Amino acid sequence: MVVGILTSGFPKLAQKGRLKFDKVREKHLLLLPEKVVVLNETAASILAFCDGNESIHTITEKMRSSLESEKLPDFEIMQADITKFILKMMDEGWVVMQDARVKET
Repeated sequence: MVVGILTSGFPKLAQKGRLKFDKVREKHLLLLPEKVVVLNETAASILAFCDGNESIHTITEKMRSSLESEKLPDFEIMQADITKFILKMMDEGWVVMQDARVKET
């Protein structure tokens, strides 16, 4: 069932979360009511795409196309890594999976 949700759903940052870049510290942050999470650039980029409008497949495509490398990573491996990251964020309650039927337009 998780696979079906992940392939047909649209990850979205939880309503309680907000992304911010701290210019003073030059750090990406995920602001939550109970804590502040310092993100690396990759995590911040993935979460920026978690707006409820992009599938994991599309997020992977966009992340891959943003890389400036002659040898791009394998798409399936990259998608698996992004999926694992999003699952971890879902376990923490920081990302929710929006069903395709209720996707905001």
